[in-house]
Amino acid sequence: MGVMARRTSKPQSPPLHREEDIHTNNVIDNNTTNRRNHNISPPPSPPRRESILFSARGKSVLYMSISLAIHLGGYELSRAAVMALFTSDKLGFGKGKEGGLSALPMAVGCVSPFAVLLLWFYAKTLDVGGPSFALRTHTLICAGTQIVSGWILKAFDDYLQLDETKQDTNNLIFRNVKGWSQPLLFMLFVFQNAYVQLLYNQHWAFISSILTAEEGAKAFAPIAGLGSIGSTLAAGSVSVFIGRFGLIGLLHMAGISYIFSAILADCAFEKARRNGFEPSKYNSKSTIRSTEDSKGDYEQVNSSESKDHTAVKEYNKRNIYQQAYALFNRVPVLGALFLEVIVSQCLSSLVNFIYLYKLKATIIDDGDRASWAGNFYAWINGVSGILQFFGLNLLLRYCKAHRIWLFMPVLMLCCTIYTFATSSSSSSSSGLFGTSASFFAIKVMEYSLRVAANESLYVSLDYESRYLGKKVISLGAGKFGKSSMALALSFVMIMYGVREDIIWYLLLVATLFTILWLVTSIRLHSLVERSL
Repeated sequence: MGVMARRTSKPQSPPLHREEDIHTNNVIDNNTTNRRNHNISPPPSPPRRESILFSARGKSVLYMSISLAIHLGGYELSRAAVMALFTSDKLGFGKGKEGGLSALPMAVGCVSPFAVLLLWFYAKTLDVGGPSFALRTHTLICAGTQIVSGWILKAFDDYLQLDETKQDTNNLIFRNVKGWSQPLLFMLFVFQNAYVQLLYNQHWAFISSILTAEEGAKAFAPIAGLGSIGSTLAAGSVSVFIGRFGLIGLLHMAGISYIFSAILADCAFEKARRNGFEPSKYNSKSTIRSTEDSKGDYEQVNSSESKDHTAVKEYNKRNIYQQAYALFNRVPVLGALFLEVIVSQCLSSLVNFIYLYKLKATIIDDGDRASWAGNFYAWINGVSGILQFFGLNLLLRYCKAHRIWLFMPVLMLCCTIYTFATSSSSSSSSGLFGTSASFFAIKVMEYSLRVAANESLYVSLDYESRYLGKKVISLGAGKFGKSSMALALSFVMIMYGVREDIIWYLLLVATLFTILWLVTSIRLHSLVERSL
């Protein structure tokens, strides 16, 4: 009776047509009755997922992204100043219209050995204080080097501008200014080119450690675009800064930029430390040890790829060369990519030298030359950024990524032929435009097209090919190609010196390397086609 009374006292529910609905309705009624009898409140609704843009992790990534953009902007200022001073007739290695760039290939060749030394030093500071301490220390070293070098070079320049009657020829330091300024500029050139890639990678290492894979897929392109904007704005403002602060003043501005970059990087690490997600070398997700470890042993392996972990342990018993040799035999496409990168980087180093040689011969004034180069790099960074944001996505809709390897050497061959045609012109500006076109094309392709082609290949490979292969190719092949061409150019300059027809011979060698690049690209393309 009690049960029947309780049932008749309830309001009649609408008719149910499915057995599942009846069961569900009874369960809901029973749960509601139990909460009323025991004064139990209904369970709270699940919290809404906070957007990464407004979270502590998002703010930390934003600080580091702005730090990266300021760092790249400072590098553009430093590069414009150092290159103009390196080729200067007063303080550098310049010799008027004759060029006098025989020391430039030697300086480029010294970048790779010095980068290895920097990696060892960075690893030591990383062990002492962790990522935050290492990034802060090395960024401030860069800042101090720029400011102190600028102060010394400014003292030399002020002394040379004095009348001969006022110059103190008894002073040992100022008796031979070039004897002091040339070694300083040589070391400054090597220093800035070796350090920029190291610190750039550490900024990205922090960002990659904070973001998940899904978040990174959405955020990496805007972050890279922010860096391109910083580089473009700084490079495009070189002429304005030279007019206000002078050529050597760019070094001071670069040093100040590095200091601001270090402050923002510290803010990013502090935000991560306070909220409990500070990255360290022991908790970085799914990464191998950074490039400071050249022995090839892996620091951490993703738990989802535990099967590969056994293979990694066996590979650790071998050195990096044995591992690479075994990997290239097992995955021939990586061996083909290794050769393609070597040839393309040899060509890149050669085209860079031709561009600087023609720039020096065409624009004698150091300030005007730095302004022209700054605007030129602003165009390179701007076009590369546009391709990264829009052009590549549109291109990959209608073209497979591995076709890019065929397109790059063909485009470079057209640019080289155009450079040949303009090099014999009586107008010096047309010759500079021709050599600039080749350098512009190869740098834009390196910053945008090559990245897309290489990453599309690595994604399709196994764990060892992605990490060990990528490290060997990017460090080994890339650095070996640039250093080999730099040493060859140094030998040629020492043996034969500067000749009137040197541009013709350099362009001929560039054409041969472009054809060789096309051959290696065709082989790489065919291997990728077979694997699809």
